[in-house]
Amino acid sequence: MHFEPHYQIADSLYRLKNKLLSENYNFLDYRVPYKEPDSTYKNLICVTGFGHSGSGVILDYLSEFDNTTVVGLHDKDCSGLKNINDDENLEFDILRCPCGLFDIEEAVVRGNTNYFNDNFIVKNFIHLAQYLYLKGGIYTDKFWELTNAFIDEITDMKLPMQKAFEGLYYLGITELNRKTYRNLESPLLFNGSVLQYIYYLKRMSKEEFRKIANKYLTDFFKSINSKNFLVFDQIITDSKPNIEKKLEYLGDFKLVCVYRDPRDVYITGLSKHADWIPKNPENFVKWYKRRGIPDYIKEKHPKILTVRFEDCVLNYDSTFKIVNEFLGLNPKNHINKKEYFNPEVSKRNIGIYKNSTNPDDIKYIEGKLKEYCWK
Repeated sequence: MHFEPHYQIADSLYRLKNKLLSENYNFLDYRVPYKEPDSTYKNLICVTGFGHSGSGVILDYLSEFDNTTVVGLHDKDCSGLKNINDDENLEFDILRCPCGLFDIEEAVVRGNTNYFNDNFIVKNFIHLAQYLYLKGGIYTDKFWELTNAFIDEITDMKLPMQKAFEGLYYLGITELNRKTYRNLESPLLFNGSVLQYIYYLKRMSKEEFRKIANKYLTDFFKSINSKNFLVFDQIITDSKPNIEKKLEYLGDFKLVCVYRDPRDVYITGLSKHADWIPKNPENFVKWYKRRGIPDYIKEKHPKILTVRFEDCVLNYDSTFKIVNEFLGLNPKNHINKKEYFNPEVSKRNIGIYKNSTNPDDIKYIEGKLKEYCWK
């Protein structure tokens, strides 16, 4: 199941902090030493979905090749005899999350923010990076080193303080330690000797910032012990494709988008109690469109391939022939065919709306989103 990233991060970080504080864990135990990778990484693949759309089938399929490294959670709701990735490998949220790279760009380019806003956005970016660093896996000491170097590149200065500067922004976190809110300046998150800081962002052009961000991301990708194709889940999920912008951030990449019959998405959201998917059919229709599905389908860009979940399952051979050609994958490297993505298993997730106890809701969704419904 794919949760909205900011909910996932906030909840996980809160629980992890409680665990560390209550059980006196040594923060250093969570660090992952960096070792120069024996990597053959050359190609970046991004996979995206739109909320229970079945994008996990692409992750599972790509995991069956002997020259791919897949980072991301596999969607066991729509595919998967097994989940081959452990909890260390999550969606890479550095770009898209609140106070991620895209938001920092807006702040440094706009140039009319005050130091409260500067400090807020930098601190939250550090929190986001710290969350990933705590998860370990590919987020090694090298990732943390690159993150700190990136912060130095985009800030003019940081002023030390002896107490929390953020005020009401961090009430939920200061509940854990009322005396002072520990800034994530170093890996020693709960070390009382760590000072608070006020961060001041540099003002720069869009091109200047994207060049710095590209180096940060490129160096991180190169630090991963990856095979030829490095695959990320949901790395650039956005309501608008805006591929040219993302090429400036990521360098060359290919993007595979998966969408699914909205009637089945609606029923899946209800059955899985996914609060982030509207239960009201009118709101669901608005949500489905707002997620960006129409824009990605209409976008005709050589870096984007949009496929249906249903085609992946029912038209397996023809669909994945297209996927292979688009990504430059050789079928000879497909050594574990159908071991992780078995279309026979996934057939049960097609047409589940037919068993709905509220046929009027399904009829409404079908009428408003007919062009996205399966046959």
